[in-house]
Parts: sequence; C-alpha cells; structure tokens
Amino acid sequence: MSPNLRQLRAFINVTEAGSFTDAAQRHRQTQSGLSLLVKELEAELGIRVFDRNTRKIRLTLAGADFYPLALKVLQDLDSAVESTRQLRDKLRGTVRIACTPLYASSLLPKALVEYRKRFPAIQVRLLDSLNEQALLRVISGEADFAVAPQRDTLPDLKEEPLFKDRFEIVCPANHPLTKRKSVKWHDVLEHPFVSLTSDYSRRLQIDLAANSSALLLQPAHEVSYLTTALGMVSAGLGVTALPSSALPMISPLGLMILAVDGPVVYRQVCFSTRHGQSLSPAAKSFGDFLFGFTAASRSLGRPKRAG
Repeated sequence: MSPNLRQLRAFINVTEAGSFTDAAQRHRQTQSGLSLLVKELEAELGIRVFDRNTRKIRLTLAGADFYPLALKVLQDLDSAVESTRQLRDKLRGTVRIACTPLYASSLLPKALVEYRKRFPAIQVRLLDSLNEQALLRVISGEADFAVAPQRDTLPDLKEEPLFKDRFEIVCPANHPLTKRKSVKWHDVLEHPFVSLTSDYSRRLQIDLAANSSALLLQPAHEVSYLTTALGMVSAGLGVTALPSSALPMISPLGLMILAVDGPVVYRQVCFSTRHGQSLSPAAKSFGDFLFGFTAASRSLGRPKRAG
C-alpha cells in the first residue's frame, strides 16, 4: 500500500506546528490520532520521519527530504479540487455553441448579454455554421451543443425542442401581395420564390403539404445564405419565407413583412447534444439559462407590417 492523504496531512500539520500537541489543537484532532497516522506513514515509507523526545520533535534527514515532496502533493491536490469547484460554481469554464447564422446573429447575442451578467467568468464561443455542419460539430465534439432547426434525427444526437419560429413572407414594398388584406400560401406560391437551400425547400414543402396537397413549392432560386436571399428579394427577383427571428434584420432594407395564414407554418428550433455525453457545468448552465430565456423573452405572434 501507499501513504494516504490523511497520513500526509498529519505529517505536514505536525511538521508545521512543531509538536503533536500544537498540531492537534490547531486542527481539532486528538494527539493520539495524529501520532497513529504518523506511525502508519513511517511504516508505509519504511523510515522514521521524526525524532521524538518528551518535549519536542525534530524532522529526521529523511523526513526533511520528504516534507517538500509531501507538501507539493497536497498543494497540487488542493489546487485540482479548487479548480474543479470553480467549474462547478461557474467561476470559470468555456461553452462552445454551434449555431446557424440566423440564430447566431439574432437570439444568441441577446442571450449572451444576459448570461454574462450572471456568469461573467464563463467564456462563450459561437461557432456559426449551416445547419448540417452545426450538428456535425456537436457529433465530432467540437461544440458542446447546437441551436439549430430540427432535422431528421441523427443517431448520435439528442434533440430537445427549444422554441417554435413562425414563417412570414418577405417581399418588396411594391409587390402585388402587399395590396391584399390577407395573404394565403396559395397566393404566395403564384410568385417566384427564393429558397434557402434544397433542405429548407424540402422541409417547408412537407409542412405545406401536411395542410394541403395543392400547395406545391417550386423555388425559382435556391441560395445558401439569408443575406443572398434578401438581396434577391430586394432586386425584385421573388419573395421568400423567413422565420420571425429574422424579421428585425429586414426593416432597414425597405422590404415588407407579410403575416401569412392558411396555413400558419412554424420552424421547430432544437437544443441538440450528443447522446451519452454529459455537458460541462458551464455548458449545462448556459443550456438551462437558454431554455428559460427563450420561454420568457420570445414573442412569436404575428408581427406588424414593416416598410
């Protein structure tokens, strides 16, 4: 067997106090208990660490050589324990969030401002990526979790619903749709449509078809980025449908936001983690905070028309 921590601490305490009596008083232990621990330590080491007489103790040469080594072991252990407690108490740590560009530019900056008020020592890194790449970053371990639209569940991922984001129509201010008192999806699909990626089109088509087989989405253009879609809409090349989270970005462009009914379509945004992998204390605290933040602050009702 090897010396244990109680034996090492007893040896350090007696050495620093200069006697068993003083060490026992300082550390609220019995003198006999300290003496027994030191004797056990000497038996484990096979050497005497103290020369004793009736009045005082003195380190042996071997004990003096052992003292700084034992002290370093305890200091390293205390440092490791304190470091772990800081992680537990969110006094340090790093959170890596994979996120699609829309939510990396809308939801998460607002959440991050509020989170830092509570945990200023936690570092948060946003890894903005297209949806599939964001999920793959979680699977690879590059990110702790992802905030991204729901997809066909990958076997390595666990998806938890975070919030629903309602789709609205975006078009130029002079578009014919703006003259209607109410806008239906069959009205929208009569005009050229700018879609964000084929996966976006496919999922939107599934949602539309679930309400009516007559709603057929045939994009005139498919692009990868939101800014590209908005540029094409601004140029009059079509209309697009975007989640409500994107709407604050649209007003400065002079575009119109139209609430579309019949049917109302939502995008489910999820909090995705890797199956079987526990989150770090920092990542878990941000995740718990994010669920509360979205529940308290998001308003996904019908937006006002903007021009």
